[in-house]
Amino acid sequence: MKNKLYQYCKIQDKVVPIEEVKRLRYARDLFIQDEMEPTRNPLNPKEIYTSKSRLRAAYKAAGAIEVGDAYDRGYIPDQESGASTRRLAKQLTDKIIDRYRHGR
Repeated sequence: MKNKLYQYCKIQDKVVPIEEVKRLRYARDLFIQDEMEPTRNPLNPKEIYTSKSRLRAAYKAAGAIEVGDAYDRGYIPDQESGASTRRLAKQLTDKIIDRYRHGR
């Protein structure tokens, strides 16, 4: 039986066999893109934007301030600092236990 290597894939946000790790193929993948799914402007529902910068410009022109909703959803900075590491460790542990239980 051949041993299989695993690696964390940032793009898929999970641990996968090393041959399944998706690689960045283009330099544009290294930058945050301005394009987004069509989004309706909450200040003027008739306007639909596919550009983040144009939507933000519309907010600014209307005098609105864009804020995130992380705190409304219960974000606590001190608890979140190690959350991704704990989540990754739990996923890896679960996979190891699953492989052990269902045959090696």
